[in-house]
Amino acid sequence: MQALKNHHRANVLLLYNYYKSWTPGEVEDGKKHTALMVNNLESLGYTVRVAEFWKDVHSAVHGYNPAEWIVFNWCEGIEGEVGGDARICRDLDQLGFTYTGNAPTTLRLSVEKGRAKKVLQRWNIPTPEGREFKSAAGLTSWDKFPVIVKPVSQHCSMGVTREAVVHDIDALRKRIAYIIETFHEAALVEQFIAGREINVGVWGNGRPRMLPLREIDFSMIPDPMHQLVTWDSKWSPDSTEWHSMPVITEVKTSTAMRARIENIVLNTYRVFECRDYARVDLRIDADDQPYVVDVNPNPDITYDGGFMGACKAAGYDYGEAISTIVQMAVARRNRRQALFNTLQQRRQMTTMLAAQQA
Repeated sequence: MQALKNHHRANVLLLYNYYKSWTPGEVEDGKKHTALMVNNLESLGYTVRVAEFWKDVHSAVHGYNPAEWIVFNWCEGIEGEVGGDARICRDLDQLGFTYTGNAPTTLRLSVEKGRAKKVLQRWNIPTPEGREFKSAAGLTSWDKFPVIVKPVSQHCSMGVTREAVVHDIDALRKRIAYIIETFHEAALVEQFIAGREINVGVWGNGRPRMLPLREIDFSMIPDPMHQLVTWDSKWSPDSTEWHSMPVITEVKTSTAMRARIENIVLNTYRVFECRDYARVDLRIDADDQPYVVDVNPNPDITYDGGFMGACKAAGYDYGEAISTIVQMAVARRNRRQALFNTLQQRRQMTTMLAAQQA
């Protein structure tokens, strides 16, 4: 267990949104996780309030003074709004709040998978070869198979099924058309990397740290082309895939491989200008070459989520991990306030000297 020493007991406004499409079970699950986070923060001396909303951030935080409250941004999206999590942060910025997690530019970049891939390529971070298609007619040639086809702006593995991996150009055209017709957005086509999949949590600012690795165990799936994290494997408890992809929490890698992963992951974190926390997903091919396949600056941080699993492996209990994230936001607010005070003092000194010389 990591002892928390001299942490700043802040007032924390837990910003939490709901979807009208949620089932009663999903609503109850949300309430359970919210209560758990509140109880853990309060046990560490924080004053906590919950602000729940559907789409309007302004009404949710109305009446709270940005100088007195840190917003714990626990919003993973907005119902029916692509990039809604980025819009929430823009609203909070405009209102003057300091909040946990990433800035809107980083959140928006991660949603635009085609642009994100170009950023990775520009900075020579290994990523599978890929391209965005706005129509199936735009595909004139492609010679590197197999490939995986995804919606360009969806998250949580939306649209990712075993049928997403295709092996010839005719099947590729059909899959691109399916994605566009189903999700009403462009399709991202990228080379499918058969091999291991490792998720890496990162947190911190200035000198970010990589958390312990977590690997998807594909040993129950014999076909390498089916070894991928699908929508069903994440969200369909009745599916075969849900029960066939446990997580390996003690990942076996060589020292050299771990160093390569750390270098790639931390570079990705910095290139995307991540702050506080994020997750980077990698595929590793038969030649032990890691590739970045996804950058998630807003990963699941519920008690039993993957990111918190990595925090626990690093020695943090749930309250300590959440408090650590809060303290990152507190430090940003303190630095900003100190800079503002310094500038004010300089202005006052300049004004005083000008008056004396007059």
